[in-house]
Amino acid sequence: MKKILTIVSVLSLFTFSANAFEVSDVTATVGISANQAVYGASGTETNRDESNDVRDVERESGVFVDSHMSGFLELNMGEFVSLGYEHTPDSISTPENRRITNVNTTTRVSVDFNDLNIAYLKLNIPGGIYVKAGVVETDIDVNETMASGTTYANVDTEGTIVGVGYSQALEGGLAVRLEGSYMELDDVSTNNGVSSTGATVANGGRNQIDVSDMEGLNAKLALTFTFGQ
Repeated sequence: MKKILTIVSVLSLFTFSANAFEVSDVTATVGISANQAVYGASGTETNRDESNDVRDVERESGVFVDSHMSGFLELNMGEFVSLGYEHTPDSISTPENRRITNVNTTTRVSVDFNDLNIAYLKLNIPGGIYVKAGVVETDIDVNETMASGTTYANVDTEGTIVGVGYSQALEGGLAVRLEGSYMELDDVSTNNGVSSTGATVANGGRNQIDVSDMEGLNAKLALTFTFGQ
């Protein structure tokens, strides 16, 4: 539902903004980009036993680097204002975290950020420089292998992004871009589906993960084509 609302909001802005300009002033830009980013977050895992008493609390912070491709569409309202929507079809994946829970069992957990979507406003400055700001949403899919057989629920989150870049025009509507951006995501919480009253020896009790300070720095190299120039 959040994705649908975001897309509808962006399209509504496109329609409203387009009506404020002459048709000849409106152009469309499509682009494909290669991204290299570093991400960081802090997490707390609270493990409870079959009596719902806290057994242990694990706190960790870390960073990882990943690359991904993305595509975007922009509606340009004259020379200085653009509205854009960017989609990342690739998964952005954390390294696998392994923890030995007993002599014969190892718990493995990793996270995939899927369907990263960005709706943004871009302001073009004469000389090729531009700045942008927007909203982000993504699905967080938790991949785990636990002795109890329980799984952590997948969640989604939203956030904000700001960036600055440079666009160099080529021939025939083509251009290349270099861009740097900073993204910040809202805190999330997920658990293994065991309620405080449903803990047993077999399911190992309730486990909950709380993640905060999710942020990323991204470098983008993009090739664009503008229609209607």
